[in-house]
Amino acid sequence: MEKKHYPKTRGRDLNHVAWLYDPIIENLSFGRERRFRELSIKHMSISPADCILDVGCGTGSLTLLIDRYLSPPGEVIGIDAAPKMIDLARSKASEAKSNAKFAVGISEALDFECSQFDMVVNSMFTHHIDHELKKLTFSEMLRVLKPGGCLLTADIDRPTTAWGWIMGWGARYFLIQKELEDNLNGLLPELMEQAGFTDVRKVDHVHGLVSFFSANKPEK
Repeated sequence: MEKKHYPKTRGRDLNHVAWLYDPIIENLSFGRERRFRELSIKHMSISPADCILDVGCGTGSLTLLIDRYLSPPGEVIGIDAAPKMIDLARSKASEAKSNAKFAVGISEALDFECSQFDMVVNSMFTHHIDHELKKLTFSEMLRVLKPGGCLLTADIDRPTTAWGWIMGWGARYFLIQKELEDNLNGLLPELMEQAGFTDVRKVDHVHGLVSFFSANKPEK
């Protein structure tokens, strides 16, 4: 059988631990992961006909939840650089009889037309990519959004509690993950603005470590 060739990211992907992702994140988070997804939905203000892109979708849990709020011609597409994550997401979609679509893709070179989506969402993704890839990723998210379209980013941010500081900076050095530094230093809003987004706002902050940011693509 011919081996499939997928685009390769310069950032981290979790292909090697895809089989562990749901058991660890979903089942050992004591319901926090589900509540986190519900909070993302709350801040998205979804309309049924929206066309939505979920970047770094992992096994598709948020993507599948978004699909419940859509009806044709609305649709949601989840992309991830890890093929095994996408395989799991497609399996979950089939089991749930969901219309959500999934594809292997990289955030720094999105394989979509300009001005294609009403909304782009990414959840706990940007801390896996370095400074330059963050800049490229936000620029690509802006490109594929329609004028006036909305971005929602939920990710690690500057810690606001001692526990958040220990968890965030502990992960930075224990996991040897330099990509976390932009997030922990609170640089995400600045990077969004540099990419061309306007109305960048922190709309929520939870666990002393994770923030939800909304932003818009200018109308013109």
